[in-house]
Amino acid sequence: MTANAQSFPNKPIQVVVPVAAGGGTDLLARNLSQKVSEILGQALVVENKLGAGGNIGVEYVMKSKADGYTLLISPATIATNVAVYKKIPYDLVKDLQAITLIGQTGVVLVVHPSVKANNLKEFVELMKSKNGDMNYGSAGMGSPQHLQAEFFNQLVGLKSNHIPYKGQSQAMNDLIGGQLSYMFSPIQNALPQIQQGRLRALAVASAERHKAMPQVPTLNEQGYKGVELTNWFAVYAPINTPPAVVKKLNAAFTQAGKEAKMKEKLDSLGFESFFTSSEEATDFMRSEIVRWARVAAYAGIKAE
Repeated sequence: MTANAQSFPNKPIQVVVPVAAGGGTDLLARNLSQKVSEILGQALVVENKLGAGGNIGVEYVMKSKADGYTLLISPATIATNVAVYKKIPYDLVKDLQAITLIGQTGVVLVVHPSVKANNLKEFVELMKSKNGDMNYGSAGMGSPQHLQAEFFNQLVGLKSNHIPYKGQSQAMNDLIGGQLSYMFSPIQNALPQIQQGRLRALAVASAERHKAMPQVPTLNEQGYKGVELTNWFAVYAPINTPPAVVKKLNAAFTQAGKEAKMKEKLDSLGFESFFTSSEEATDFMRSEIVRWARVAAYAGIKAE
């Protein structure tokens, strides 16, 4: 095993992305993989394997040989799916080895301009006055946007109507069109609409204000202490991948992400990049599974 780890890698590494090409996760994976391939001296070949909310790609990696030559780069749906799918083909902790977290994108609460609220306090008062008669959209049943909105609803002790869409862009279009009142959206998706006055931002859900819209306060600043909602991304390998190989991969991704040009590139794509140890990534995943399972159970969220 030691000899294998010392010679690793001696052939190309497959990197599975469980979502469509061209999206944020795909761009993140392709940019990082290119730099990691330079560091390791072997090609990292990115392949998109879609279906079942990302579960098909995850299952493919889970069943692959645990030798470090098949990796997964996935968004936070890998943890939220555990909370919302009745049947799921993997146990995130038992079947996958976390290599590292690789960053996150911020989340913003946006409303249609017709919504008579200029801050979070006014918005919550409006929700109370509507007695649940407000619509919010998401990228689909059990999607991160759905869970984030329900987390907020539980936080303020109110209800509203969920309208699921087949993707983020459809939901965004209807929010702009006024068919929806509000939505929790990845910042990079909502920012152009906010800048053009098509949407109004009421709060960012990260720990600090976002540099692209420093005028928008956080949930923490508006009375909801300790609340942080982000879309995060991580690298995984099949469970039982040799520890020395995990360590080598972790070091390569960390080195790649910390290079100035790569950090600048990821920033331009809307990612706040950071890298962790394998153990820290595993602990974080466990906490996210517990958090979203509670939200899903409370709200009765089930995806098919």
